[in-house]
Amino acid sequence: MPFKIEDRDPIAAELLTRQRWDVIPGAESAEDFAARVRRGVETIAAAHADELVVAVVHGGVINQIMNLASGQEGFRFMGADNASISHLVIDRDRWIIRCFNDTSHLDPRFSTASEPIT
Repeated sequence: MPFKIEDRDPIAAELLTRQRWDVIPGAESAEDFAARVRRGVETIAAAHADELVVAVVHGGVINQIMNLASGQEGFRFMGADNASISHLVIDRDRWIIRCFNDTSHLDPRFSTASEPIT
């Protein structure tokens, strides 16, 4: 989509203005997407109560999860860095955001290399 934004594609412009993926023809509705993401998170949480779980997902899903947890809408949490960590705690019906877009683990100081990085 970035190249379409740079090219001022009218659908890309509307997507940014309305902050909804469903302005793209044939896309899933925003409500259906939110419901699908919620079901996915709740299914994982129910299957792994009191466990640490890692889910690797695209930025749009990260945005939606954070929106659901914080009561926000739109693209408030878009732009998570590649390989970043967003930490969510599920406590019964409460979704608690512990962090968003943390990349501290990508710092060379945390390398597993036996020699210092120069």
